[in-house]
Amino acid sequence: MVKSTKLFRGIPNKREFLAQAFGRLGILGLMERVSATWRPGLVVLTYHRIAEPGAGPFYDPVISATPESFRAQIDWLRTHVRILTLDELVAWVETGSPARELVALVTFDDGYRDNFDVAVPILRAGNVPATFFIPTAFLDSPRLPWWDHVAYAIKQTRARRLMLERNRNGDAPPLVIDLDLVPRTEAIMTIIRAFLDESIADDRWFLDQLADRAEVDMDAESLGRALFMTWDQVRQLADSNAGLTIGSHGHSHHRLARLDDDSQRYELAESKRILEARLGREVAAMAYPYGWPGTYTAQTKALAAGAGYRLAFASREGTNRPGILDRYELSRLGVGSGDSPPLLRARTALHAAFGKSFL
Repeated sequence: MVKSTKLFRGIPNKREFLAQAFGRLGILGLMERVSATWRPGLVVLTYHRIAEPGAGPFYDPVISATPESFRAQIDWLRTHVRILTLDELVAWVETGSPARELVALVTFDDGYRDNFDVAVPILRAGNVPATFFIPTAFLDSPRLPWWDHVAYAIKQTRARRLMLERNRNGDAPPLVIDLDLVPRTEAIMTIIRAFLDESIADDRWFLDQLADRAEVDMDAESLGRALFMTWDQVRQLADSNAGLTIGSHGHSHHRLARLDDDSQRYELAESKRILEARLGREVAAMAYPYGWPGTYTAQTKALAAGAGYRLAFASREGTNRPGILDRYELSRLGVGSGDSPPLLRARTALHAAFGKSFL
């Protein structure tokens, strides 16, 4: 027992090892058959970027898969699971008596241009539908989102030490980053964590300070325009008749729970209005920006319904079961660049069978 424990500890990627072992032993196949027959539900996969990690100047953790890995994941999905269009999902939810089977939905958040250039050709080749949730301000007023802005500044800077105030008053401990002592990936995550724990009081002010002290010339508008899809590309997706659907990701990608009711209502309704005016068709669904618990509330869900959305998606992981799902808080399974095709299969099977995954 001691020897086997030591051997397991020596495995560099335990999640991958277990996923492949479960596949070889037939455990995944058994879970998939049980889920398809006895535990019907909906698994929603969330992607962001499809690109090579480390190859660009932006925030690598938003890369969900390499092109090669994404192609393999899609090939597996289309041969093992019925993948719905968004319209089919709306019907699946609204009938109240969906088919007793495991179904899936493929989604993308944020509207990165590599979705159009890289992911869409792969989806079309496999005849696989997908939904793209677009934050309309990213297209109307192009700019780098804060996470890509942070990564760009840190990756490009030649400064060796940065002292960054968290607010204009300087009454909070500054972020001190010594690039001679920590790798740039760790420096980026230090700042990202400060944003996520809401210790940064003014996002725009902080980003301007970061660019200034890093001595990096930031044309955030031009960089954002190149990083995200154009309206013409979004229209091409919506008009493709290939099961590619557009949804809302809010207008400005704000954490909705931080806003008052009127501001939340504006973010939800304005995005829907712009998308429908630009595309000439109903926008039936939205994904809450960020989407984890605490970034939206029960009031947010009510406001989404009031804005006319028929479905809304969170980032809470899990499987959506017929009869007990919440149509304004549909769970999704986030895909990361560490998810090889076998590992994604294992995570999907575990979620389908048990509603959660330890991988």
